[in-house]
Amino acid sequence: MYSVFLVEDEIVIRDGLKASFPWEQAGFAYVGDAADGEMALPLIRQTKPDVLITDIRMPFMDGIALSKMIRKELPDTRIIIISGFDDFSYAQEAINIGVDNYILKPITKDKLGDVMSEVKIKLDKENEKNNYLEQFKEESQEYEQFARVKFFNQLVNGTMSVLEVYERSEELGLSLDATHYNLVLLDFTPMTGVAAAPAYSKQMARLSEQLMQYLKCCPEYIVFHWSMDTYAIIVKGDESTIESHTSNLIENIKRRCMVYEDEINWYLAESGILTRFSEFAKGCQVANKRLSCRYMNPAGHIFTDDDIEAIKNSEDNAEASIDQRLVSLFLENAEESEIQGFLSNLISKQTKNALNSTMFCKYFAMTMYMCVCDYLRKLSIDPNEALEDDTRRAIENVNCQTVMELVEKMFEVAISKRKNLVGKQSKSQLAAAIKYVDEHYGDSNLSLNEVAKEVNISPSYLSAMFSRENKTTFVEYMTSRRMEHAKHMLLSTNEKAQVIAEKVGYKDPHYFSYIFKKTYGISPKEFRAKGQG
Repeated sequence: MYSVFLVEDEIVIRDGLKASFPWEQAGFAYVGDAADGEMALPLIRQTKPDVLITDIRMPFMDGIALSKMIRKELPDTRIIIISGFDDFSYAQEAINIGVDNYILKPITKDKLGDVMSEVKIKLDKENEKNNYLEQFKEESQEYEQFARVKFFNQLVNGTMSVLEVYERSEELGLSLDATHYNLVLLDFTPMTGVAAAPAYSKQMARLSEQLMQYLKCCPEYIVFHWSMDTYAIIVKGDESTIESHTSNLIENIKRRCMVYEDEINWYLAESGILTRFSEFAKGCQVANKRLSCRYMNPAGHIFTDDDIEAIKNSEDNAEASIDQRLVSLFLENAEESEIQGFLSNLISKQTKNALNSTMFCKYFAMTMYMCVCDYLRKLSIDPNEALEDDTRRAIENVNCQTVMELVEKMFEVAISKRKNLVGKQSKSQLAAAIKYVDEHYGDSNLSLNEVAKEVNISPSYLSAMFSRENKTTFVEYMTSRRMEHAKHMLLSTNEKAQVIAEKVGYKDPHYFSYIFKKTYGISPKEFRAKGQG
């Protein structure tokens, strides 16, 4: 039901229309009235009616002035002007500013009924269009979208100016208009030690869907699929709300993840409050360093600076020694961007002091070298071929100024080799996924989750990989296949659009027409006529 607001200075007409016309029966809820534009404006701003009916000639603020303001502030509100024969020049001016209709006095029930029926038809069509737009947005709103991930990486790397951040975020439909932000990293690293893409898990698929539905309903959160196992969530607010928005987010994530704690690993860390876009790069580093604690404490979940200090001061680190099991766990699961944070957390205060000794630097570098070699062998890779020829010589000549750079390079090699190996296997799965879409896009129930299950890979991993490798999302690819087949059928058969819609995977022929026009700029009927012509 649509809402309607009436502005009329003659009380007899106003009360008569309010009482005598069957508003609800016509599909409208009567939400208020006023005697002139000045009194009406604050009430209209409050009720935001779908339809405004206003007289032209009124004291204080007439219908023309009121209509101009409403057209500017509430562009979706339909405006109907009430006028007398003597006011026709005013009515012409009203039409020029974009009113939808006008009613000549005296107003009869039938005359008002006809006008309201026309307005309702317009509103229904507009509402249908908006519903299709929302459905399309919902279907195509994949958080792994290549453009979104690229934007986020540029944001946290500090490679965009403030103006560029605003322009790019507006292009992507991302609202970055808050005064305060927080960056939350949510990670689902399986910690299996297996060099392969994460297998399909019903629990993980269900959890991801629940989390995304929750985040999508909250305008204070913007989510990105940052890496294969990690989501980045930007929390928005002001000075008084940013902390509560962050705590609400963490509590909701915790509550949902705890349900699957026996089957799924989950880890979380936040950057702390940010007030400038230029602070995102530093904030991401802070959150990443905190999150890297998961390799030292895989049983933990939410990591802060207190965890970093606890690790550095733990009894296990009382001596200047390195737990090689933690290094292996890191190499098996980490991203290159996490290396510095991990090494910083790995080194206790005692170890840090010991690194002032050249002898200990050599021991440390050699220990890391052996860990990397062991891991490369697990991947069936010859360390002598993977690492640079002068690595052993560099270890012999290492000192406190060069040791960390050397270790970082060795770690980068190991992680890169693992990712290349996983990538080759994943590409095979991606090819199988694409083949499955090509064969089943006519199924209206086809979904990312179904395809992921078919090729035995995590839905979020498949979606991220799809976007990275093809520079398009899963939904965009599926839609393009459907539209290509629809074009072929429109030109080569006499099938009705409704039949074609069903054959290419759309239950609703109107939605099919909407998608077709959005894709090609013309309706299926126009495309067929143009092609035949």
